[in-house]
Amino acid sequence: MEEKKTGQLLWMGVVLGVSMIIVALIVGYVIDYVKTYDNTVITVTGVATKQVKSDDVKWQSEFAEQAGPTAADLQQGSVKMQNDLQTILAYFETNGVATSDITIDPLSIDPMYQTPNGVYSGKYGGVGGTLVSYNLTQDVHIESSDVDGVTALAQKAPQYFAGKGIVFSTNNPEYYLSNGLLDSIRNEMLGEALADAKSRAQAITEGVGASVGNLRSSSVGVTQITPVNSTEASDMGTYDTTSVEKLITYLVHTTFTLR
Repeated sequence: MEEKKTGQLLWMGVVLGVSMIIVALIVGYVIDYVKTYDNTVITVTGVATKQVKSDDVKWQSEFAEQAGPTAADLQQGSVKMQNDLQTILAYFETNGVATSDITIDPLSIDPMYQTPNGVYSGKYGGVGGTLVSYNLTQDVHIESSDVDGVTALAQKAPQYFAGKGIVFSTNNPEYYLSNGLLDSIRNEMLGEALADAKSRAQAITEGVGASVGNLRSSSVGVTQITPVNSTEASDMGTYDTTSVEKLITYLVHTTFTLR
């Protein structure tokens, strides 16, 4: 009877030992699998590019007049500036610029003083000399979706106003992509960049007998908006405003598992 009980205990010990070995093997396999799963990944950057025409233009111009030092001179110069402004606005309207697209800054009046060292603006320490004249200036801003029309206007306006006796100067137009345009193409381009990343990952892993698994993580990189055929790039992103035709580049940084 005692021998039978001893045999049962021995058998239970064997079963328990085998079970512990099996459990240890399973745990070891799981740990090894998890380690492999964590480490066997590939990180790739995908790229998508698209050429887009700017749909928003900003153009700043300025006209000026110099008046003598007396109050009567200043009044006469102010009247001249008002007349010039009406001429400018009428010309803009004739060339298709909507009134709602125009912003007019207040008239700026800068007294000029003769000092022993020359003529200086009152804005820069000229006060204390003899008042010799007033410089009158006024800025006009246009922001419009008529990119081609405003571009053409900026090219011909200075010569036209010179013929009218108006001292008119201009900055180069600046070209932008509206938020609406960017929103309409962003999702499509990010999808293309993600597909490009997976394609690159597949090309890299083909030579080592592996295959690309699931997407582990992804993040969007900086956006580059550059002139067409430009090599300009920046870690902080680039936004060119000098060209009508632009190249948008989206980057997506991805990590895929390997199988």
